[in-house]
Amino acid sequence: MSFVKKTRISITHGDLHGDNLLVDSQKNVWVIDFERCGEGHILQDFIELEADIFNRLEEHNDNFSAYLKMCITILKQKQIQEFEPAETESKNPRIEKALKTISKLRSLARQHTKITDAREYLYGLLFNMMFRAAMIHKTNPQKNKLPLLLASLICDRLDHWEEP
Repeated sequence: MSFVKKTRISITHGDLHGDNLLVDSQKNVWVIDFERCGEGHILQDFIELEADIFNRLEEHNDNFSAYLKMCITILKQKQIQEFEPAETESKNPRIEKALKTISKLRSLARQHTKITDAREYLYGLLFNMMFRAAMIHKTNPQKNKLPLLLASLICDRLDHWEEP
């Protein structure tokens, strides 16, 4: 963790996911459920939103190869930034929408936090996936496979950071 100069703390929502976002008829977005609001890592809410995208895809996953390709795409970058347009293309419309949304989330994360090193982001995503797998294991051990797969891919990526 020596690449992290100083952990940046901010006020975070603490439970930001799709069910805590409401959109009204004028397309204004409203955030609800602030019971976990408090100090947290400055990237926490961005990472939670990205993890929620993965979790929702998992529920409707019918194309493992497209899901795996998406996982590999999100692990490629060494800098937090938007993906190249070609990287967000997929024959699966749900995967394509997810990649485009994650791409925008990462762009916003970089813009608002000024953090550029993707390792810090990936560590947060790793912990989120491990937490999710542990929580799912309590209710349905068969459904924790995809979060564990992503967690293992993240570990491999972090272990081989300097390799292409």
